Amino acid sequence: MNSSALQRWIDEFLGTTRQQWMLFLVALVAPVSAVLAASAVNEEWWPLGLALVGILAAASAIQPDTHTALIVIGVIVWRWLAVVDDIGTPWLPVASICLLVYHSVISLSASVPTGGNLPTATLSRWLRNVVLGGGATMGVWALVVLFDQRDAAGNGLLTGLALALAAVGTVLIRARSLNQPR
Repeated sequence: MNSSALQRWIDEFLGTTRQQWMLFLVALVAPVSAVLAASAVNEEWWPLGLALVGILAAASAIQPDTHTALIVIGVIVWRWLAVVDDIGTPWLPVASICLLVYHSVISLSASVPTGGNLPTATLSRWLRNVVLGGGATMGVWALVVLFDQRDAAGNGLLTGLALALAAVGTVLIRARSLNQPR
């Protein structure tokens, strides 16, 4: 590393704000927590994966505008699909919400230059959206558990109707959000 690159790195490190350090911490803890949730289901601990995800999460938090976060999410999803076979486990929404938080923090971090702070209104909107997404995740998980425990024959017509209703609701909500002034 030449002296100008080292000096630039030192300047970025010293210019990082408290808010950016907090985002970095959340971006490090959330994916590691998702791996721990996947491990807790079957009590199969994965030390190599924890180290790998931790290192990649730190790299993605340092440079949030790269594709490293995609690799982190891919590794966690791969691990989940490889070891977990229980759709009703309460660890599923925990891992899902951890990934939601991680993705949101990395996206938010990529929009802020080193030394910059996000306005409180932006942080509030981000937090509200994450809470709404987490609540929707919990609701869908509860429905899956409810339907999984119910021992009834399937009904294609009702399933199709439910999917159509969900699609119409999504389109209406999206159209409404596009028409709102910012």
